[in-house]
Formats: sequence, C-alpha cells, structure tokens
Amino acid sequence: MQLHTLKKVTIITEDSLKQSLLKKIIELGATGYTCRQCEGYGSRGARSDQFTRNVEVELICSEVVANDILTYVSHHYFDNYACIAWISDVQVVRGDRYTSTKKS
Repeated sequence: MQLHTLKKVTIITEDSLKQSLLKKIIELGATGYTCRQCEGYGSRGARSDQFTRNVEVELICSEVVANDILTYVSHHYFDNYACIAWISDVQVVRGDRYTSTKKS
C-alpha cells in the first residue's frame, strides 16, 4: 500500500453560503468534498437552530489548491460571516483521485 501526502481543508461556515462555497471549491481545483450540517458556539454566538445552523466542508487536495481555497474563503467570508477554516496534513491511499489536472 502506498500513501500520498496531501492536504485536508476544513471549512465551517454559515449554511446560507453552502451552495456558492461548494461551487467555488470545485472551480478552484478540488475534485470533490464532504459536507455535513453542524452546530457550535463561537465569536458570533450559538449556531444551533434551523435558521443559524452551520455547514462543515472537508476536502482532500494538493497544497496549491488548499492555499487557493483558504485565500478565497478568508477574503470573501471572514469579515462578514461566521467562518473558520484550516489546513491539515494527511496521508491517503489512491492519492491521484484527489488532484485534478488543473492544478497540482
């Protein structure tokens, strides 16, 4: 078994941003994502009912794509929305499935 070192991007933000965020993630070079509803409490208060629920998005990608996505999120969401995002190092099997030919 061969492992490939890639990046895992995690973004937690307001559910109202979900569709535009997912579209942009793919445009920036991600080959897919996992998305789920979540609740929490932070600097913008509790986010736990049907009107203020958050969405958590995770994806595996190259470092270039990860940096492009975090740059986009930080410039477009951080000032006006409940949003947190980070990158983690991961090792995955079948690493070629997580990188597109657009960016490496």
